[in-house]
Amino acid sequence: MIPGGFYKEVKMPQIVEVKHLSKTFTTKEGQVDALRDINLSIEKGDIYGIIGMSGAGKSTLVRCLNFLEVPTSGQVIVEGQDLGGLTDKELRALRSSIGMIFQSFNLLMQKSVIDNVCFPLQIQGIKKKDAVGKARELLKTVGLEDKEKAYPAQLSGGQRQRVAIARALACDPKILLCDEATSALDPQTTASILDLLKKINAETGITIIIITHQMSVVREICNNVAIIEKGSLVENGLVEEIFTHPKSRAAKQLIIEGKDPDEWTMEENTAGTVPLLHEDRRIRIVFGTQSSFEPVIANMVLTMGTPVNILRADTKDVHGVARGEMILGLPADKELQERMISYLIERGLDVEEVTGYAQS
Repeated sequence: MIPGGFYKEVKMPQIVEVKHLSKTFTTKEGQVDALRDINLSIEKGDIYGIIGMSGAGKSTLVRCLNFLEVPTSGQVIVEGQDLGGLTDKELRALRSSIGMIFQSFNLLMQKSVIDNVCFPLQIQGIKKKDAVGKARELLKTVGLEDKEKAYPAQLSGGQRQRVAIARALACDPKILLCDEATSALDPQTTASILDLLKKINAETGITIIIITHQMSVVREICNNVAIIEKGSLVENGLVEEIFTHPKSRAAKQLIIEGKDPDEWTMEENTAGTVPLLHEDRRIRIVFGTQSSFEPVIANMVLTMGTPVNILRADTKDVHGVARGEMILGLPADKELQERMISYLIERGLDVEEVTGYAQS
């Protein structure tokens, strides 16, 4: 605490910095710009999400972070080292501090669970006895100590991913890259893997970078997020801030699960029983922890004497806190629109226009 009773914000050092990174592939059809001028910084110990729709370029970006894919231009700096300036030997040494897990697990199917976890240790020249001891500790960490003699084919998808996590942690990495690591898993198994990653982050301080197209994953585990669209970084910042006030078209689409409100039918919105009111203005409102206890919309309708269209209503979990959201269609009267918006803001709701959602 500094003099005067104020707390000074302490920022963690940057463990990864990406500066003006671009990646172009040459194909038979011509050049493809997979990434364009990406700039981002990731703090040590953070859980950082990189999200985008399929084909956005996020998997190319994660492979550039450890130079499995060499950028066409720009810099990737890890712990102060510019990867582009390292020799092959230096790059191999640095990669040992970066673990990676994939959607497809990438386990050695002919080896047992414990041999899979031992594999990277043996490559580093660790003695078999020491490697087995370390592997058993890691299997206990991921809750699979009773599966060391099993083979991947005998495990569920979630268990295979836990083995992959244990293997990725074998060399005590400082960074863990997760490329769509939960995409092949059911929701319950996904939740258990995310809980495991949060536990590992809290206990070891490892920096976790998660590549995903699932906004639910970002809301559940990430502190910060970068949104990639068509190879460009269109928005980044705190997850809660972007959830509450999305600015880019891509962020808005991802937050409402990629559906355009103009594509919703009357049956989806009203079960076909009540025609939509004439409205020409749409707003998105987000309920905080306090506003969720009051029937704000019902009270507003009673106060104003005019109904509104509820085009969408949902509750999402953001860092373990339930956050409600609605998209409302307001009546055509401009003065009434402003009164309604003021009413909502006065009661602690976040309100924003959603006209951009209608763009294709």
